Amino acid sequence: MPKERSINPAAAQRKADKQKEIARSKKQQQASRNEKLARRNPERLQRQIDELRELQASGALRPKDADTLLQLERDLKGVRRAKEALGVKDEPRPERRHDARDEQRERRQHLGKRRRDQEDAEDGGDTDPEVRAIPMPRDTPPPIPRDKFVDPQVGADGHRVPHSLPTKPAAPASKTVYSSAPQIRDLKREAVRFMPSVVSQQRSRIKGQGRLLEPEELDKLEKGGYAA
Repeated sequence: MPKERSINPAAAQRKADKQKEIARSKKQQQASRNEKLARRNPERLQRQIDELRELQASGALRPKDADTLLQLERDLKGVRRAKEALGVKDEPRPERRHDARDEQRERRQHLGKRRRDQEDAEDGGDTDPEVRAIPMPRDTPPPIPRDKFVDPQVGADGHRVPHSLPTKPAAPASKTVYSSAPQIRDLKREAVRFMPSVVSQQRSRIKGQGRLLEPEELDKLEKGGYAA
């Protein structure tokens, strides 16, 4: 007999819960989609389909309109299935023949209207009777009057008024000074710059700088011309 695989009860329970959650999510998505489709007007979809079929019969249907026709037919089937699933009956709606521009215009006007009666009905319960009796304007309030800005630095003639600050002092003019005094140079100090390093070290040693010299070394340096 094949060896039975050991089953982890906790893992099996998590898997079952996950499957239930997926099924519940799919069911909710389908219900939401059915509600959305059930709100659409199947009569309007049918009219659009009939108009495109007339163009198709006359041979004036464009490829783009053919794709639109297929999409409308699929939408109509989905709307009818959604209404059947929710048990919604088609109620006759007033026929309105408007083009897309009229529909957009009506939609903008509807969004731009202010429903004052509805707002008054909603806010009336929380308002005191004395405050509710105050008449409110039906139109937008007039603009708040604003004082005209007057620049204090500009006069009545439109020219700028001179300020009261003191005048800026004039910058002193730069002067060039020429001198005829002779330039004194220390040639001895300048000559030291060109002295070889070996000679400079020997001079320092004979002066006792750096380290002490033996008598033999001192005699050797004096014979070489180095004086202390």
